[in-house]
Amino acid sequence: MSKTPNILRATLLASAASFVLSGAAFAQTATPATPPPPKHHHHHDAAATTGSDRLDLLEKRVEEQAEEIHELKAQLNGGAAAAAPAQVTATQFQQLQTQVTEQVEATKKQALVTFKPQTVFQHEKSQPTISSPDGKWTFAPIVMVQGDWASYSNGQPLADGKSADKDPLKSSGENFRRAWIGFQGTFDGDFGYKFVYDFGGSNGDETYQGFAGPTTAGSSYTTSTGAGTGPHIQSAWVSYKGFLDPFTFKIGAMPTPANLGDATAADDLLFNERPSPSQLSRGLDADDGRESAGFIGNGAIWNASLFMTGDTYGKAPLIAPQTTYGGGQEAVVGRAVLAPWQDPDTNFNIHLGGNFGYVIHPAESTSTASPGVTTYGITFSDRPELRVDNVTFLNTGAINAKSAYSAGLEGAISWGPLLLQGENFWYGVTRNNPAVGVTDPKFSGWYAEGSWVITGEPRRYNIATGSFVRPSPDHPFNPGNGDWGAWELAGRYSSTDLDYDLGSAVTADRVFGGLQNIWSAGINFYPDDVLKFMFDYQHVQLWNIGSPVAGLPGNGQYDTFEIRTQVSF
Repeated sequence: MSKTPNILRATLLASAASFVLSGAAFAQTATPATPPPPKHHHHHDAAATTGSDRLDLLEKRVEEQAEEIHELKAQLNGGAAAAAPAQVTATQFQQLQTQVTEQVEATKKQALVTFKPQTVFQHEKSQPTISSPDGKWTFAPIVMVQGDWASYSNGQPLADGKSADKDPLKSSGENFRRAWIGFQGTFDGDFGYKFVYDFGGSNGDETYQGFAGPTTAGSSYTTSTGAGTGPHIQSAWVSYKGFLDPFTFKIGAMPTPANLGDATAADDLLFNERPSPSQLSRGLDADDGRESAGFIGNGAIWNASLFMTGDTYGKAPLIAPQTTYGGGQEAVVGRAVLAPWQDPDTNFNIHLGGNFGYVIHPAESTSTASPGVTTYGITFSDRPELRVDNVTFLNTGAINAKSAYSAGLEGAISWGPLLLQGENFWYGVTRNNPAVGVTDPKFSGWYAEGSWVITGEPRRYNIATGSFVRPSPDHPFNPGNGDWGAWELAGRYSSTDLDYDLGSAVTADRVFGGLQNIWSAGINFYPDDVLKFMFDYQHVQLWNIGSPVAGLPGNGQYDTFEIRTQVSF
């Protein structure tokens, strides 16, 4: 009897066994040899892609193995070997196919732990991600801690007629500005989720502040009300893309995109805080933890978003305590970006954009003492680009309003290690039932900032967020090898004017919100993609802070020096 069928049978079974064993070994491989092509995404917002590539390769090998099996079976049933008894029966062939199918299904159920860059531009900073092999189910932790220390020049420099009694700022202080703990990921491929709780902000955060008001009778000190929220929800949302591609629908609590400064991630900022004009825009209707629902998407050269927003989560009890009751705020926030030139090789990028926010219905507040009187307060305020002392100079006070708006124009250009960006904003309020002679106030602000990474690394442009990300060190800090990480010089000037019609004969028409100009200079040190150290200097100039007292406006100036230590992944 011919040995050919036996040889073919042995070959067939050995080949199938080899495939099954190789499939099991393949399932244990941590990452593919060749990384997947980069995709645009923001910090902490990308799903793993390695599992899908591995499954595709596995399925290809299954197809190749099936073809070999069919070819061997054809040889056994045809030609010269047709007269010999079949050595591989239909039952045996079906058993082999079942083994292959079971191996594929087992591989699909195995979880993968991968380490991937948070953004396509960062090659050292990695985020551990648990993923199914097809990449449709992912889970990734989020951690960011920012510890600040600051020193202030002596005295709060507001003229009050008693130079010896100027209001004191802290001589120095510290604050855990942010302490984010959370997670994010995807499920069923088209759905996403993110939850981040901020344990920082014990001395205040970007939404809730005390403020420096007019000097009260019998006191030479300005008033300070309010306190920081402390721990609070920063993000808690779910999303769906699917057939909406290139747009994604998101709903929950989140920092809704408001402007260029706002779209820049908190761990990518040039300075400790966003510029005040940018913060006033996002604080109106789009800050952290804002209850929101809407769409965001991007193409190769554009980015656009449109959201409906409500209150900031947890804010209502602070602005409407037990002695009052009322409804929440309702607003719409939109942004559109065009980046007509993007050159990754030279990092030459041009960014143009516009943004707006419109409060359709301000938050209501009705006092239980006067149940027939309801006010709809809109307040523009911000601390002087530092969150260690809780005093805010810029503050319009609550303006009873029907509606309010912010609008802005964005521009930026980068080339190699250089970046220059700026925005101009306009803000306004439509008063609710104003008295005769009282008009609708309008305010404005602008800033320009830039940086030079003296070690040569670029701040890359990310069209998925319409903003720039921090540099990734080419040579992470290792003095033994002569490597010193990345170093960056930064500068900024911001000007914010919240005064309105100060010379009006109608007292109720005047708004002493204050004029604030800030000069900032900084040095940023990036030992690697996880650590960041910031050294900032501010020169703050103030005019018309609060109503004049004894004919003297609240004018002055002071300086600060601050240090931030940041860990994020």
